[in-house]
Amino acid sequence: MRTLTDYLEQYALIALEKQDKLALLVGEHTYDLDLDAGKIRFNDILEFPIQVLGTESDNTLSWLWAWADEQTEEVPEDLLRAARQLKDWGEREGLHEFTRPSMDLDRADGHFLSMIAGEICGASCYFRDAYEGGAAFVLLFDKRIEAQPSFDLSRLSRRFLDLITRYELNHRNALLSYLRIKGLSPTEAGGLITGTLDTGESLSVGFDQDGRLQSFNGDTYDRERSET
Repeated sequence: MRTLTDYLEQYALIALEKQDKLALLVGEHTYDLDLDAGKIRFNDILEFPIQVLGTESDNTLSWLWAWADEQTEEVPEDLLRAARQLKDWGEREGLHEFTRPSMDLDRADGHFLSMIAGEICGASCYFRDAYEGGAAFVLLFDKRIEAQPSFDLSRLSRRFLDLITRYELNHRNALLSYLRIKGLSPTEAGGLITGTLDTGESLSVGFDQDGRLQSFNGDTYDRERSET
């Protein structure tokens, strides 16, 4: 049976590419999360439909799914479809993290869960709405987000290094999954993965026998230094 980490490895980088696409589209921004309208607005110009996933609490250091929140009367029922879909999916996959009402953030935080949730639900990206005492996470759906440019080498490197520094996962599996989802036909030779990005840039990434990053396009990765 697959674990939560297996799904993170599969979906994290493609989800992070979508986060970059949102950032490219909205730039420096203000935003308004309108639950009554079921939309989020950026800069009073761009407006996208949303689904509510859940919330992080700074007080209890826990995640709470929207379908289990006692305050869900404040959220219209049609904005809980994705959260309920994920609960059903979690039951089928045997993933308790998606079926239990809450969990400690040191098990999985909102970003971790949203990266998986967005791919399962076919979202364009997710968004973290921070407020005093915590944050809400929502999924966004709009073709204008998806139409933004894919990762170039610099953006992929930055997001990949941030991912492997933040979460415990197999680095090689995460990169391979991204390249395969994108249809970029990576080549493996020993511990080296090579390929070409959508931008036409060449990629060459080395891993050790445990799947941990060693080099990225000729630059040696110093894990200890990256965590300081």
